[in-house]
Amino acid sequence: MSTDLSAGPRAVVATAAELIWRVGVSMVGAEKLPTAKANAWAAVCADRERAREREEVARLIASAR
Repeated sequence: MSTDLSAGPRAVVATAAELIWRVGVSMVGAEKLPTAKANAWAAVCADRERAREREEVARLIASAR
């Protein structure tokens, strides 16, 4: 029979994550906490903005030549 030495630390991390989630929800509300979906959408928007800025710079450089 083998002993899983990582079971204790995993349980502590899971409990801490749950506690942090509950505190966050109670302080700011569930609708205001960031989600993976919201983070992904923010990354997509940031990528689009950077691409727009790169295109604008490329256009300005091309018109200056």
